Order: sequence, then C-alpha cells, then structure tokens
Amino acid sequence: MPPRLLIPGPVELEPEVLAILAQPVQAHYGDAWVEVHNETISLLQAVYETTGRVYMLPGSGSLAVDAAAHSTFLPGETVIVGNNGWFGERCRDILKSNGVKVIEVVGDPRQPLDPEAILGALKQHPEAVGVAVIHLETSTGVLNPIETIVKAVHAHSDALVLVDAVTGLAAADLPVDAWGIDLCVTASQKALGAPPGLGMVAVSDRAWVKISARPDDTARSWYLDLKRWQWFVENWADWHPFPVTMPTSLVLALRVALRSLLREGVVARRARLQGLADHLRGALTEMGLPLFVPAEQMAATITAAYCPPGVRSTTIRDYVLREQNLQITTGFGPFKEQVIRIGHMGGAVNSEHIDDLITALRAFMAEQAVNG
Repeated sequence: MPPRLLIPGPVELEPEVLAILAQPVQAHYGDAWVEVHNETISLLQAVYETTGRVYMLPGSGSLAVDAAAHSTFLPGETVIVGNNGWFGERCRDILKSNGVKVIEVVGDPRQPLDPEAILGALKQHPEAVGVAVIHLETSTGVLNPIETIVKAVHAHSDALVLVDAVTGLAAADLPVDAWGIDLCVTASQKALGAPPGLGMVAVSDRAWVKISARPDDTARSWYLDLKRWQWFVENWADWHPFPVTMPTSLVLALRVALRSLLREGVVARRARLQGLADHLRGALTEMGLPLFVPAEQMAATITAAYCPPGVRSTTIRDYVLREQNLQITTGFGPFKEQVIRIGHMGGAVNSEHIDDLITALRAFMAEQAVNG
C-alpha cells in the first residue's frame, strides 16, 4: 500500500478528488470544457483574492515561475531576489536563465527575509524593474514578510514584485490585490490539495502593462509567453481559451479541490491545520526534537525540526515509513541530514495522521534512548 504523504507536497488527496481521476478523460475544448475551465479560473481568483488575470499552465510551480519571469522581464534588466533558502536559489537561477541581471539579497535560512535589506538593495540599484521573493520557503518552513516587503518596494520604486507562493498560497495570509502583489505563482499539489501538474500565475494590471508592452520579437519561448496565453483568452474564449492541450483530468481534480477548500473556508482550513501543527510541534519539542525555527515563523502547513545529535534525518524518515507507512522528508542543502520536514496541508490531512506520526517518532526516540 502506498505510504500516506506527510511531505510538503504533493499531498494526500481527498476521496472526491481521487474519484475524479478515475473518470474518463474529457476533451479540452468546446462549450462544456470552457465552462469547467472558466469556473476553475474563478475559483483560483477567489483563493488568490484577486480580480485580475490568472493563467493555469500544465507543468510544475517552477514552470509557472519561469513563465512569469520570461513574460515580464527582458534580458539585461535588473531584478532583486530575496534568497533565504533552496527555492530562493531556484528563483534566482530561473531569472538568470532568462537573461536577467540578478542582485541577490542573501538571508539566513533560519530567519525570515529582512525587508530593510531588500529595500537597501533597491536603493542601491534604482534601475531594478522587479523584486522576487518566496512567500513560504519550502526547504525550511520559514514564512517571509511579504506584505511588508511589497509595501516597502512600492513606496520607493515602480519595480514589480514577483512572489513565489507555490507552497504558501492558502497556507498563510496572501491577499494578492489588497497587498499589491504584481505576479503571484502557485501550484496545484500543495496547500490547494490537488494532484501535481498545474502551475498558476496571477498577474496584476501593473504587471500586465509591462508584459503587454514587451515587443513580440523579444520572446524566447513560445510556451512560456503569457502574451500568447492572453491572446487565446481574448480570441478563442468561446471554445479553447488557452494555446495548448490542457490535462483535463488534473483540471477537474483541481476544481474539486478548490471547491472543497472554499467550502471549508480558506481561513477555517488554515485554523484547522494550525491546530494540527500546534499539536505536532508541542510533541516534537517535548520529545527532544527542537523546531528548526520558532513556531511563529512557520506556516500552518509545514514543520521542520532538528534531529537528535548524531542521528541522520534519513534514519528517522525510514523508521517512520517502516513503522507507520507515513512518508516525511529531510532537510535541504547543509541541513539535509540534520532536519526532518513534515507537511500537513490540504483537505485530506487529519489528526489521525499526526497522532500516528507522533507515535512513530516517540517509539524512535525511545529506541534511541535504549540503544544510546
């Protein structure tokens, strides 16, 4: 039997989401499909808390970041990147791969990004046309102060703010329009509670002005060009409002997951998951597995904790899988063997999952005490 997933994505799926995946494949064009597509976009707008454009692209969250970067920033333009973890590094690399000149603001992975450091870089580089930051750094569970960063940037510059919210959307507060976020990227397989395979980009009117003004002959990719996606929205809206074959089963599953999320309520789901997180974090601390960062710096959906001295994270991961058929994961980079990471996100995770994990971890720690 496949393990139950307690990793930071992909997540366990609710039964009604799984059931959709067993249905016959649908065509990706025509009246019926346009209705499905448009409803799914509307549901995404509700979760993003935006009335602006939202594009749904077949691919991963990284593809969506690539599409946002490719469509918005020209080669040679300057973008400031806040980097306090693995996915900050990936955002930096995606921008560089698009020919962008990156000014990196590196932060301690055990701390949220410092808005003053980002603002300082912006003042030193007034030519910067963008600032890119991670909302929830998946590699550590650290939440970054997006609202403060966005407000500081917009108060001192016309630079656009790109937020990678692949893990963070629906996991923590992120009202796109209210905070003035210009580009916000997410993916289907994290807090939205759907299968992997779809990346989404929300685009503000400010960002669209820059995107639409970009000369067509500067595009380096056919697929990643959001101007092309918008052309289909405007010109083929009645039967095929996207330029590619959509993975219809994944879109249908996402629609069901979004309906479930909004039916429960985004705030209510976060509160429920926060309760699970508090229970788990209390137990981890009690058994001698200190949190990687203070609980108030984490989202409700990811917990990272240190292993006991001399114990490798892979050893704990394998024990939990063997004893409870639960899959957790390790840290990233220099913390790979020092830290375990636990995902508790989406609509399917419940107190039984967390209790079973706590039972396995307590048994592991008891064995360590005996053998130590």
